[in-house]
Amino acid sequence: MSEQLVKKKINLLGDQGVGKTSLILRYVNNVFGEEYLKTIGTNIYTKDISFKDTDVKLIIQDIMGESGFKSVQRGAFKGSTGAIAVADITRSNTLKCLIEDWLPVYREHASQDNPIILAVNKFDLKEKKITLNQLEDAYQHFDHVLFTSAKTGRNVEYMFKYLASKVVYNLQLSSKDVEDIVFERELDNPKDLLDTLLAISSDIGDMPYDVREEIFEKSGIDKFDLDEDIFSIKEHDVIKFANLLIDFYKEDGDDASRGLIKEIINKYYR
Repeated sequence: MSEQLVKKKINLLGDQGVGKTSLILRYVNNVFGEEYLKTIGTNIYTKDISFKDTDVKLIIQDIMGESGFKSVQRGAFKGSTGAIAVADITRSNTLKCLIEDWLPVYREHASQDNPIILAVNKFDLKEKKITLNQLEDAYQHFDHVLFTSAKTGRNVEYMFKYLASKVVYNLQLSSKDVEDIVFERELDNPKDLLDTLLAISSDIGDMPYDVREEIFEKSGIDKFDLDEDIFSIKEHDVIKFANLLIDFYKEDGDDASRGLIKEIINKYYR
């Protein structure tokens, strides 16, 4: 064992379907599945890395790709020490969205000096819309650029270890931090309410992924229908989702998270 143990929190940025979750699962568990893996809220994975003088616990946050869920993003970015920005090599617009949408929000809520790696993912596919020539202008936005493949493992382990060597220790998000984020805006519609509930359960609620999947199923919310159209989200389903969260935290003895959700519901009905 080395003399020092540090925790380093990093984020994966990028639109739906670029392969963020697949890259994480390739690195953490060395597995790859062909099916599309949709992330709801923020899923957290960990990986221990040993350097010469330091043992690192890398805390990897996988964030949902829908751009409308700002509280989830802001909560995840607070306290981040670095990021991997993922583009899909078959969709050039995913690189544009990283530069124009994801990076400004990340830089606003995380440190301006945080290292960011660009992963041009799905290199194993024949149809390539992002080339080296197209990346010339993108280099100014990133500390390192890599072509990756979650399927073959190309550059995946190197990428995470490289980022881990660049970042420094940061504290995790506290309950007070989340309150500051979610109470600063009005809850005008069911999407806003769901956005806020996801921010709580993702960042301070310590809810296992499989439990949240089960709660989604019981509430009647289809996670594949979540988008920026507020009319696709029914109010009674979101309220049922909230009540199921409350039941979970009551059984888990987490009074702080349970109380915060109750406050959010009360705010929504004012």
